[in-house]
Amino acid sequence: METISLRKATIKDKAIVVDFGYGLDQVEQINLKREQKITKAILAKECFIVLANDSVVGFVLFDYRFFDQGWIELIFIGEKFRGNGIAGQAINLICKQCKTNKVFTSTNSSNIQMQKVLSKLGFSFSGKLIGLDDDDPELFYVKRIKE
Repeated sequence: METISLRKATIKDKAIVVDFGYGLDQVEQINLKREQKITKAILAKECFIVLANDSVVGFVLFDYRFFDQGWIELIFIGEKFRGNGIAGQAINLICKQCKTNKVFTSTNSSNIQMQKVLSKLGFSFSGKLIGLDDDDPELFYVKRIKE
């Protein structure tokens, strides 16, 4: 069993974090200005490196800009590390350090695997937004973590 941990990314981690996304879809990375978003998140201390047994396997962007609630904007686990529960463990670690009583996140309706992960972690469906991605609505989820 791998030990999963998080650490705040530093500017030295930028290339590693950006490379995860480029391996998936270079055009999407450019169109979404993902590199600029990641740089901004690192400088704001809102980017966390996901480690499995001290090896970098992904990253999470987490902040409080979604109606002042905990917001997992993006979680990315490297393709060869998927299917081992790493994303779920990383999300649980983010939830434990959250300063609000709820954490929100979203995923595309086409991302069935992430929907299953969120359900398994106790997130509840909270709404759907049509129009962000053509023919692929954004599904929003919430998890109450503190009373």
